Amino acid sequence: MCGIAGSVNMPAIIRAKEVLEHRGPDSFGVYHENDVCLVHRRLAIVDLTDAGHQPMLFNELVITFNGEIYNFHSIKEELLQKGYSFQSHSDTEVILKAYDCWGNQCLSKFNGMFAFCIYNTRTKHFFVARDKIGIKPLYYYHKDNVFAFGSELKVFPSSILSHKNEKALLQFLVLGYITAPHSAYKNVYKLPPGSYLEFQNHEVKITKYWSAIDQSTHSDYQINSYKHALELVEEKLQHAVEMQMVADVNVGCFLSGGIDSSLIAALAQKASSVPVKTYSMGFNEKGFDESGYAATVAGHLKTDHQNLSFMPEDLLELITDFDYYFDEPFGDFASLPLSILCKKAREQGITVALSGDGGDELFLGYERYTFATRFNGLLENKPEFLRHWFTSVLRLTNKEKALKMIYPINNPGLLNFYQVYATSVKPWDLPHVVNKDFLIKHFGKEDITIDDILDIPADFPLQNEKDLSNIDLLWNLPDEMLTKSDRASMRFSLELRVPILDAGLIEISRAIPNHLLLKDGIKKSILKDILAKHVPKALFDRPKR
Repeated sequence: MCGIAGSVNMPAIIRAKEVLEHRGPDSFGVYHENDVCLVHRRLAIVDLTDAGHQPMLFNELVITFNGEIYNFHSIKEELLQKGYSFQSHSDTEVILKAYDCWGNQCLSKFNGMFAFCIYNTRTKHFFVARDKIGIKPLYYYHKDNVFAFGSELKVFPSSILSHKNEKALLQFLVLGYITAPHSAYKNVYKLPPGSYLEFQNHEVKITKYWSAIDQSTHSDYQINSYKHALELVEEKLQHAVEMQMVADVNVGCFLSGGIDSSLIAALAQKASSVPVKTYSMGFNEKGFDESGYAATVAGHLKTDHQNLSFMPEDLLELITDFDYYFDEPFGDFASLPLSILCKKAREQGITVALSGDGGDELFLGYERYTFATRFNGLLENKPEFLRHWFTSVLRLTNKEKALKMIYPINNPGLLNFYQVYATSVKPWDLPHVVNKDFLIKHFGKEDITIDDILDIPADFPLQNEKDLSNIDLLWNLPDEMLTKSDRASMRFSLELRVPILDAGLIEISRAIPNHLLLKDGIKKSILKDILAKHVPKALFDRPKR
């Protein structure tokens, strides 16, 4: 895991050496060629020797790479058979030679989390790619003959970061985060997940190479029974955990005691011959504290467990420079305890941690999915007078949760009910919060919906809970959940890995019919049934906190 940056005709990008040090404290490297600069800060995880130093060169190609390719050994074997030789044991060299061999088709072979740039010194061609689901960040800037990219916004000079993107700030107001391809600044963009960028002759071209909801990505799976779905998920997830435990540094697991993190810890312990290190975060406020549950699960699994306390002074210390590390406006409060957990776990000596991120999105764990489908089904065909009567009753309660329901009841639709849970400022309240001229300027109308905020295509399927989870997979997961995990962990030079978001597992989950993902109406039934093989249900089957 590392920090990367690069530029054409922008000498100031060299400041990445300082501003990305937290992402790569182990070494610094730079490649210079006339007006081209590639920068790398290294957090050594695989092949800790100097042979893994970057930027790395091979023939006319130069790479700067952030991330991990978990299946690089098998790709390396394939390349060896084609006559390639290797001077290191790093995945970086495998990426470089895979690109030399297969060009942009190499991306279909990579199982991992990554953002990298390969520059061809002969053709002056830049190839910049981001992993399938968007675990690793990549920003880029292009204007006139200047091109630059980086892991964080702060690699760009202040002259670029002086023009605010008003539409993106409106996204933040509604969602609590900013979605790709937007950033908080004009002319600076996020490369969308599952995409690659080519820059040559002053032109940028972006190509989508993978999408979680594209039928072609999971057409190989024909899943018609719950048993078949259960077997496929368990096998793929066990394999993903085993692959992601491979490192030349100490590895641990974050354990909240909930379903997803408990399952990752259970499968990690199953694959290990020694007790796996697990870490949880405790709070003094009993209504929020789950550390006791985590300790009970850890005791059952026989892991080497530590509960790390969250104190007020820890919070105050983080807040002073929170904006520096997150770069953009960001409204997920969970980023604070997660940051403290990462800091304290790193101090305990681990460099890699496994997390349970992704379980709710892939296996329908969020209440907003079932809430939206249930209420929309009840109200979409009810007469208008009855719906108005119902909302009048809700107004009399004057309770916040009840008042949030008024607009979707009067305007039924799956997305409108989904927004009750999924947004901070409700889009239907924006005309009361933001100048109406502002809305007309950016959207051409006053009445804004979440379709407008997220740019959801008109033909996006919206029929059931799984369709709503696809919205989260494409927008909320990469731009909120994974942004939170990346910034909170890399701030303290900790690599956070997410086995549930293995691309193969994502494809399997999208191939599972909605009724099997919600067997008997139970959220995350598949993950619960797999976990029950390792941990008694009484230890994990409880409401979220």
